[in-house]
Amino acid sequence: MQLHLGTLYVVQLTTFSLLTLAVLLMGLRYPQERALRHWGIGGLLASTGMLLIALRPVIPAWLSVDAANIVLFVALSLTWSGALALEQRPVRWRVQLALVLLASALLVSLSSSPAYFEQRAVLYSACYMLFNLLALRVFINSPHRHRLGYRLIGTLILLLMLCQMGRITLAMYFSHGELAGSPYFVLANFVLILLEFAKILAFIFVCFESLEIRLYQLAMHDPLTGLYNRRAFHEQAQQRLATQSGEPVALLVLDLDYFKQVNDRYGHQAGDDVLVHLARLLHTQLSPFDALYARSGGEEFVMMLTGNAANLAPVIAENIRSALAAHAIQTSDGQHVLQTTSIGIARGLAGQGSLRQLVMEADMALYQAKQQGRNCVRSSTQTL
Repeated sequence: MQLHLGTLYVVQLTTFSLLTLAVLLMGLRYPQERALRHWGIGGLLASTGMLLIALRPVIPAWLSVDAANIVLFVALSLTWSGALALEQRPVRWRVQLALVLLASALLVSLSSSPAYFEQRAVLYSACYMLFNLLALRVFINSPHRHRLGYRLIGTLILLLMLCQMGRITLAMYFSHGELAGSPYFVLANFVLILLEFAKILAFIFVCFESLEIRLYQLAMHDPLTGLYNRRAFHEQAQQRLATQSGEPVALLVLDLDYFKQVNDRYGHQAGDDVLVHLARLLHTQLSPFDALYARSGGEEFVMMLTGNAANLAPVIAENIRSALAAHAIQTSDGQHVLQTTSIGIARGLAGQGSLRQLVMEADMALYQAKQQGRNCVRSSTQTL
């Protein structure tokens, strides 16, 4: 049985309307997923354009042809802007609008041509390929391009562009409206419908893949300082102890002195500024070494050094202590806070003794530092 192009439009309209409405609703449900809103709106605009085309026998030609295709051009442009939004990059609205206006002007200029249907098909396919190529470029240049969702979208976009090249080839072969009745053209549109449906599902998948990764990162990182939290530190530290058996290891526990007084005197925002400053200081001091460090809670931070860095633990700890005490910290509201810290160190060999034992010994050394006047570094007398 031969499929009629109008039937395919109805099928496409129905599936796209429901699926893209679901995409838009998910984008509204998760405000951080701007890409879903771009793609959802684009899908609904595409459904509107297809509806106008399907109503061609009962509505004016300018509405069912010119207006419908312009709406489709806008829908295509949102594929690109959705890709940019997914990557947290600024949307190129001016360029996007200029390309849509250019395509619309070309469409109107072709309206008096005898081969208008074929030329319109070529123009639409060219616009489709342009905007999808721009989106593909975003995905290819993304640091996340190796993720399954990105590879899936890239593959589907390439297949869709191949189909559009097939439509262009058919349009150049036919003339005077003969393309509309070609079974090959009907088949090409049918394949495009299936691939478009798959692409929308891939869009949903890649957004939720990114959301899942972000949720995992939030679960493993302290939201204020951006450092690992206690859970992430313990997971990473256990892994290091297991894989670097026999290597020197040092555990440092750092606690800010009289931090409650900072919050009481300067305010909690100032206290947050001090914590952020310390996190940056730790990054500066520890980045040359193979160090694992985290905010373990409140004003307490924990660090693990392995290999040669473990042997330098007292020196590294003293550098951190002196660097923090050397200068007042300027808060976001212009106040200056003098802050000191006490650090306890426990050392041993990976694989000999547990992480819990290291933490206990470092805590005991920290307690000694607190008892001996604070603003100092103390090492555990016991080597694990």
